[in-house]
Amino acid sequence: MKLSFLLIIIFASSFITAETFFVRPDNINKLKLATQDCAFSVAEKVPRTSFWMIKSADRSKSLKCLNVLSKIVIEDKPLNISYKSEIDPLLKFQWHLENTGQAGTAGEDASAVKAWQKIKDLGLEPGKGVKIGVIDDAFDLHHPDMEGKFLYGMDLADDDDYPYADENEPHGTCVTGVIAAVKDNGIGVSGACPQCVIVPVRASDKLGTLENMLKAFNYLLDRGVHVISNSWGPSDGGGAVELPEPLAELFEYAKTEARGGLGVTILFAAGNGNEDISDPDSFDGFAANEFVIAVGAVNADGVRSAYSDFGKDLDIVSPSSDIDTGYVWDPYATDNSRHGIWTIDARSWYGYSQMDYTGSFGGTSSATPLVSGIVGMLISLYPDATTEEIREILISSTDKVSPADAQYDDNGFSNLYGYGRINAAKAVEMLCEMKECSGGLDSVDEDTYPSRVLDEDFINDNDIETGDDVLIPDSRTVSGCSLTTIF
Repeated sequence: MKLSFLLIIIFASSFITAETFFVRPDNINKLKLATQDCAFSVAEKVPRTSFWMIKSADRSKSLKCLNVLSKIVIEDKPLNISYKSEIDPLLKFQWHLENTGQAGTAGEDASAVKAWQKIKDLGLEPGKGVKIGVIDDAFDLHHPDMEGKFLYGMDLADDDDYPYADENEPHGTCVTGVIAAVKDNGIGVSGACPQCVIVPVRASDKLGTLENMLKAFNYLLDRGVHVISNSWGPSDGGGAVELPEPLAELFEYAKTEARGGLGVTILFAAGNGNEDISDPDSFDGFAANEFVIAVGAVNADGVRSAYSDFGKDLDIVSPSSDIDTGYVWDPYATDNSRHGIWTIDARSWYGYSQMDYTGSFGGTSSATPLVSGIVGMLISLYPDATTEEIREILISSTDKVSPADAQYDDNGFSNLYGYGRINAAKAVEMLCEMKECSGGLDSVDEDTYPSRVLDEDFINDNDIETGDDVLIPDSRTVSGCSLTTIF
């Protein structure tokens, strides 16, 4: 698995043995009557779509019937998963939030720290009351720098409500730290949206079926999230992949009807293959979908990261790591990664660094949750903002970085950079000029997973293998900010 990189899905050529079909029947009553003769049962209507999910005991017999009873027959296929990100070197080092010259060029950042100050001047808290859904491999639900941040979620792999990180599943933990790591608690890093909370969905190696993707998105919509962040997508270099139609319907519902018609903002990482997500030969039906926001990556000098995907369906770019020219993608090859993103890491042997933090996260996997956190901040300021209003503010407030190679058109769009690099401070300013930024969301009053040290009892209860004590970096205060440094 590519675990510091955009989560990647590969549509396999062979069909799964446990037969699942999605159909839009011409007559549902005829479909129900044919159940016994056609060796299938009508499991249920897929929420927020016009499709029905069918479970089959005999693929050949069921297909013959379904092709008569429905013009659309989609057979669920096994999908291979890996996670799109990259790697990098707490608030002092988090150049993506404020770049003072510690990486690349001073000023080349997402202006998140400036946005926090603007929000504080309004007497508000960035992200208060906002829930962000994250679908990923797994999560260190008890990380000390995420205390009170993980609401109870879902585990698709183990079919329970404990989406805890397992061996070789550090990606989701890093993603959530970029969004919502606790600010000003004296340890570690800060997330872009300090008051946002996370609804985690662990997919592990189970995300690659349409059934599970539909479960994940519907679960998050049922939980009332405001934003859904996805650092995964079709495999880089794997050829064109269309978005399954039931998901397309669900994405349209999320944008136009969820949250009482205001919509839920869905973001997808564009990918790390340096390829065109809009080209027929490398089409990415997930990121290119009209109802989502596609996010690419730009480095600490304000130039597109060498790996970042592009195309006419790219919406925006966001600060992340870069790689050396000719680098073969490998999230663990830190020698070839430049100016990575500091975030939390799954602890013990379950993380990238075998520490509580990593400075080597990156790729569009890191760029996307950064934008998701900024969206969460905007919603907390004006909860009645629609998804389309949010998108328009995001793209209208961007920095037109790297104009020499970007070649922005008359509409301010670049095939390589979308509408430019996200600027959180400008977005806050623009929103508050258009709307009354008075907040209004109550703090989320739901159960969260408690923080836990990796003591012997916890390790034994959760079957964790570890050889050393947990390495939590020393904390110190510099320039009025609580930071952490690792020695």
